[in-house]
Amino acid sequence: MHTAQHDIEINVWAYKNFRNVQLFDKRRTKRLIDIASKLSMHPGQSLASLYPKWYDVKAIYNLFDEKVMTPDTIQSNHRALANEYILNWDGDVLLIEDSSEFEWNGHDPIEGLGPIGSGRKGDQGFILHSTLAVGIVSDKSDYKNLPVKILGLPSQQYYVRPPKRTKSHKRCNGQKELETDLWSKMLKNNVPKSISNRLIRVCDRNADIYETLFDTKTTGYDYLIRVRHDRVDNDDWEISLFSTMRELPPIGTTTIERRGREGTTKRTISLNVNWQEVSLRAPARPGYKIGELPPLQVTVVHVWGVDPEDGTIIEWFLYTSLSINDFEAACLIVKYYALRWTIEDYHKILKSGLNAEDLQLETAHRLFAAIATMSIVALRLLDLRESLRINPDNPAVNSGFSEFEIKVLEKYLKRSIKTVKCVALAIGKLGGHLNRKSDGMPGIKTLWLGISRLMDLVEGAMLWKQ
Repeated sequence: MHTAQHDIEINVWAYKNFRNVQLFDKRRTKRLIDIASKLSMHPGQSLASLYPKWYDVKAIYNLFDEKVMTPDTIQSNHRALANEYILNWDGDVLLIEDSSEFEWNGHDPIEGLGPIGSGRKGDQGFILHSTLAVGIVSDKSDYKNLPVKILGLPSQQYYVRPPKRTKSHKRCNGQKELETDLWSKMLKNNVPKSISNRLIRVCDRNADIYETLFDTKTTGYDYLIRVRHDRVDNDDWEISLFSTMRELPPIGTTTIERRGREGTTKRTISLNVNWQEVSLRAPARPGYKIGELPPLQVTVVHVWGVDPEDGTIIEWFLYTSLSINDFEAACLIVKYYALRWTIEDYHKILKSGLNAEDLQLETAHRLFAAIATMSIVALRLLDLRESLRINPDNPAVNSGFSEFEIKVLEKYLKRSIKTVKCVALAIGKLGGHLNRKSDGMPGIKTLWLGISRLMDLVEGAMLWKQ
């Protein structure tokens, strides 16, 4: 059994994020807190290896099998916290959205999953659509990439494709629910908005849907969405969006930081920028012909350049509802969109760091319950990495780790740990990072390996104290 001190030192994060989850039995909530704590301490380990006794392992499966254990219920406490952080954030908040396929191919059929990928026989899984809220720490244009604060996960949707994949269903032919409706459903979660900040949806090309653009602004949010469809001018249907923007000369240049893969260096790329307000023709919808619905009144930002290292051509067309009155505002839009990679790293942590796709559970209900829990755990690692970008010289206690965990780090590595940067380097050292100046800061993979090693050390220290 764990001591009360262990609960205070190690489970404080899990307790904060899951304590108010209503499962109609306090023992269930306590069990959920303990599972989340174990997953955080040992990222990547299987559920069966989290506990030494079969009784406790069986209790995990029984809990995930309970009907009340739905993603919305499991994440209710965390979402309330995230909404509170969003409401109180003094500055712009980006709601970064993306969908990711989770697959269990080559397994026996799992009850409740649907076709995935190309739809081959035996391929099964679901679509996870996550909304990650990040607060902009500074809007200074001298940053290559703006530092952000991870505020939480205010929305997450689990979508299973129908068992039999039919022909593509177009919106203009009826009201049948589509996979792309996930973008519109996010608006029903009522993420709070205060007068002191702007809530900006940041999405890739899959969100370039008339309803998404129109409903987002109507709901009171702003948006920044990459263009997918080459729409035409509302007044002159022979003028296309792409050709119009490409004819405009650059107004100036800005820079972004292009990420390298794990173990490779990042590099700065110079991009040309221009923008223009446009009115775009509405598409056909049930009961409405082309152009009968209100046109889209948007600003389009055109960004283009070449990666000097490999010659890759970069070109973005970005829709935004935000006002752009000068070049600095346009550059800020570009930097906001460049932050979209944050959610890709988040899904990477879920898949590669926590090994979500290696879960061996027999029903979709159990899988959803497990991944809903892991989804909150994954934020802790992401928050550590981003805290380095905010202020690496902040006191170590601001790193998200407890005082006891930091003391264990100091004892094991035989060095003083005073700042957030020191914490990250120390954890990276445990994960295999060499801490040389030329190596840069530890990456995601190195950090989660280091955290797993740290938690083993912490658990051993607590056993010794007992």
